[in-house]
Amino acid sequence: MRSYYLFLKSNYRPVYFGWLLTFFSSFGQTFLISLFVPSVLREFGFTRTVFGLYYSAATLLASVFLLKVGHVIDHEPIRPFTIKTTFLLAGSCLLLSGAVHPVMVFIAFTGLRLGGQSLMPHISSSVMSRHFEQDRGKALSLSSLGFSSGEILFPLLLGALLVFSGWRITILSSGIFLIIVLLPLLKKIDIEAMDSGNLKNADYAPAKKLPIFLKIMKKKNFWIISFPTWFLSLTLTGMFFYQYMLAEERQWSMEWYAACFAGFGAAKLLFLIYGGELIDRFNARRLFPYFLIPSVIGFLVLAFMTGRMSPMIFLPLIGITIGMSGVVVSAVIAEIYGVENIGTVRSLFTVLMVAGAAAGPVLYGLFLDAGCSFKLIALASSAMLVLISITNTMLTKEREVYG
Repeated sequence: MRSYYLFLKSNYRPVYFGWLLTFFSSFGQTFLISLFVPSVLREFGFTRTVFGLYYSAATLLASVFLLKVGHVIDHEPIRPFTIKTTFLLAGSCLLLSGAVHPVMVFIAFTGLRLGGQSLMPHISSSVMSRHFEQDRGKALSLSSLGFSSGEILFPLLLGALLVFSGWRITILSSGIFLIIVLLPLLKKIDIEAMDSGNLKNADYAPAKKLPIFLKIMKKKNFWIISFPTWFLSLTLTGMFFYQYMLAEERQWSMEWYAACFAGFGAAKLLFLIYGGELIDRFNARRLFPYFLIPSVIGFLVLAFMTGRMSPMIFLPLIGITIGMSGVVVSAVIAEIYGVENIGTVRSLFTVLMVAGAAAGPVLYGLFLDAGCSFKLIALASSAMLVLISITNTMLTKEREVYG
């Protein structure tokens, strides 16, 4: 931990910037949006399947927008892009709070997913990967702690506000909170000091994106890196989106399940830190075949343990994988593709991740409506993760440069 202290002491401001974005991205993440799902279903008369389609279509549309704008972080100043992203996320909260038609819900979800699920983490990881080389693992780990901090804090705060004020006031308050808290914090940080890497690419032509994307997708490394990201996003988004149904099926109280969920956040937090230390000591390519193993065990526990102890075990195990994946995958992308066009390259991988997040609620909704149990889904997820872990051993050491 001393190495982290010394690193943070010398690099507090850039890491704090990355942390702020991952922390406030919570407002566009499924774990927080899912708090409002029962209320939105009742308000607009959606079935689970129809609402899953709505949510997934909005997520997919957000990924298309990301593919178009993700390159901006490579060649334009960071501050205005970050401020625009903050207004997008806050405005989407305000729109959802006042929605009176399903179309307004769809537009709001698209903005939430683009601003929170996609752009804020994309900016954070791209800037950390480019700004740091020697201690990239530590930078990614510390900045990614915002995810865990948000998962621990915001469900408690918004859950309490939801009980006393209703879902519309809670979402309205979230949008106002983003504007009056995040924007002033961003203005106090010397973001311009982190612009040097991307402003070297100021003459970047967006038309170069498609040839770069096609070249990347022709190599097997792209598919090896992207598939675990895609599948994890699919299965975990689906599970968390319908976690209230999981609790009902297993006869766990939501209060008990929510308390156990703190174990997920704690394990993720711990291995976000430990993962960065491992990356700096070894490298991300050597860790890549192993980071899914805890989730394999976690899904087996979910399948075969149905008592109250089950969420106390499977949630932390899945948290270990998610904590490791946040830094391992970002570092692997930087090691394989370099950092000159990291925003452009990362946007392609993020689109695959977002596509998985879009597919998750739809597939889970279809499976659950068809009568599939969470045991069957967990077994299938565990088997797939074993196969993906085997495939991960095929990642090559070849350095791929695109420009």
